[in-house]
Amino acid sequence: MTAMEVFAEPEPFPGQDPWIVPYGDGLLLVQSVETDGRIVIRRMPDLERIHRCHETVVWQPPPGSDHGEQIWAPELHEIGGRWYIYYSASDGLGRNHRTYVLEADEPLGPYREAGRLFDAHHDRWAIDLTVLEHEGRLYALWSGREGEAKFPQNLYIAAMADPCTIAGRRSCISTPEHDWEMSVAAVNEAPEILRNWRQGKLFVAYSADASWTRAYKMGLLEWRGGDVTDPASWDKHARPFFRGGGHGCFLETARGRYVVYHRKLTADPGWADRVIDWAPYRWDPAGCPVVL
Repeated sequence: MTAMEVFAEPEPFPGQDPWIVPYGDGLLLVQSVETDGRIVIRRMPDLERIHRCHETVVWQPPPGSDHGEQIWAPELHEIGGRWYIYYSASDGLGRNHRTYVLEADEPLGPYREAGRLFDAHHDRWAIDLTVLEHEGRLYALWSGREGEAKFPQNLYIAAMADPCTIAGRRSCISTPEHDWEMSVAAVNEAPEILRNWRQGKLFVAYSADASWTRAYKMGLLEWRGGDVTDPASWDKHARPFFRGGGHGCFLETARGRYVVYHRKLTADPGWADRVIDWAPYRWDPAGCPVVL
């Protein structure tokens, strides 16, 4: 199902949890539609023309689905020549949020449901899953909890047997510890992979604090070598590298490097006023990202 959708210009582009990948001569933005749980892919020529996009509905919750509500943060990944969409969903109860995966031969589908992703030893609340391909192996990273309490939210990593199966026990590689990570709520979420290939650096950028406020921001974990599932292999930077928004992805095009994120339009607590924005970034002398 494909349609042309034109959003009002120059109004900010509505949305949250942006995930954008280059494809062909343009870009693909995958999003969930909060009103009915659809997952859509919006194809656009470039960021500057994000308001003019072709939309394809790639998944819709089937009637009676046990994971057809609260569809959050889909990500689109090409792995081994196939395409995967990872997303979080529930049965309508927040405590039942888990991660699911769709699989297809082409980025616009058709997609089939490939099941739920979870660590069989810790089948708990899990959102914002992304994947890391590192030294010939595949890993899942996500935000979760140790128990039933809502806070703190931590970052976990586990080895994968394939793009649809977590094979190892989860390890916690980050928990809120600095004041700026918990000025409103103790949250680490939305892990995303960022690499500086030239200097051989690997980062996990993550979002911290309360997403429903303007306190939302982004921090960095830096890999120092060794087993990526070992918490000792990661150092947390003491300060955020980006303020004013969160749940960003990183995009490199012929025009430059960008962090694409969502921000709130107002100071009123809530999620209804989020819009997608972007900013260029560069590498500093130490090889770390600096948002311009």
